[in-house]
Amino acid sequence: MPLIDNRAPGPRVLALLLFMLPVSTARAQGNYEVQVYRSELVPPTRTMMELHSNFTFQGSKTVEDGVRPDNHALHETIEITQGFTSWFETGFYVFMSYRAGEGHQWVGDHIRPRVRIPEKWHWPVNVSLSTEIGYQRRSYSPDTWTWEIRPIIDKQLSRWYLGVNPTVDRSFHGLSVSKGVTFSPNAKVSYGVTRKVSAGFEYYGTLGSITGFDPLHDQQQALMPALDLNLGPNWEFNFATGIGLTGGTDHLLAKMILGRRLKFRKR
Repeated sequence: MPLIDNRAPGPRVLALLLFMLPVSTARAQGNYEVQVYRSELVPPTRTMMELHSNFTFQGSKTVEDGVRPDNHALHETIEITQGFTSWFETGFYVFMSYRAGEGHQWVGDHIRPRVRIPEKWHWPVNVSLSTEIGYQRRSYSPDTWTWEIRPIIDKQLSRWYLGVNPTVDRSFHGLSVSKGVTFSPNAKVSYGVTRKVSAGFEYYGTLGSITGFDPLHDQQQALMPALDLNLGPNWEFNFATGIGLTGGTDHLLAKMILGRRLKFRKR
């Protein structure tokens, strides 16, 4: 986040809303990796280590479509991303779940190469594109093999940050194969309250097939008040809770992302 002039005028209400709104959220991204991606890549020779921790305080309590309930489940994801060039990186995910009576369980793995439009092209917005493919166990997901294409478009405007991920997904094995390509848009707006703190909102949706969205009640949509801390160029911290917008959502989920960039010496 760029340096901020604390004298600049602007609303501070976003930070207060984080603590005033009730909490609930959707099954966004399977409650494992709930994140609106920024366009920046991990620099060459750097490795980003991230831990995504998401706890569902109130969610499904029975088996649905062969998927285990997630009420009081802790979902954690280890994400390791390696930067190769100024325009290319690759990430690898390990999904895990813990719930009383089930213990710690491995859920699946994904791989995610990503490219970015070079800054020297001087586009009016920042753009990158990730593609993610992987496997998740049938007892934790209605679809075992999936493919995601995620365009990432964002812009920093003084204290304001605006980002959108108009994501499309495709299942190759599971209950969603018949839906074909589905649309799962994510978006974020945040405001730099201080040099170290940004507050805002994140939106997550799973709307259904691009040829015909699901009925509103069956869609998964959430609006999540979010807090980001600027702890230095090598750190990432994000915390959010959410507000479920449709009947097809889980409730009372909180998520946290903690990341650290590491540099390894060249041989």
